[in-house]
Amino acid sequence: MDISTIRNRIKMIDELEDENRVSKELLKSALENDVTYTEAAREAKEVLSKRRRIKDEIYSQTENEKVVEDIKANKEEIDTLQEILSAELAEYYTREKTDEIEDAKGAKRKFKVIVKLLPTGKFEQ
Repeated sequence: MDISTIRNRIKMIDELEDENRVSKELLKSALENDVTYTEAAREAKEVLSKRRRIKDEIYSQTENEKVVEDIKANKEEIDTLQEILSAELAEYYTREKTDEIEDAKGAKRKFKVIVKLLPTGKFEQ
């Protein structure tokens, strides 16, 4: 595979993304100009606001505050561990040339190595 094939594929993706952006704007405009839709959207927003308020009241009850804090702390720890694990698995993949690893219980686990092209202007040096 040569660089021109890659460049052509990038160009095709960019063109399709541009086309989708325009199409989405057309649909958004159609929705905003429909009275039935805008009324339903307003009602849904009110219901979601009420639900959020009730949920916050329940979460702020004394017996639930600790549970909420524990969940937040665990989530932060999980995010950190997953970030570290991703780097370790990428290194393992490079070294071992396999996408399988045995976990602590002896079960075979597959992992996926993902490469994404950053949007123009997002390249960091």
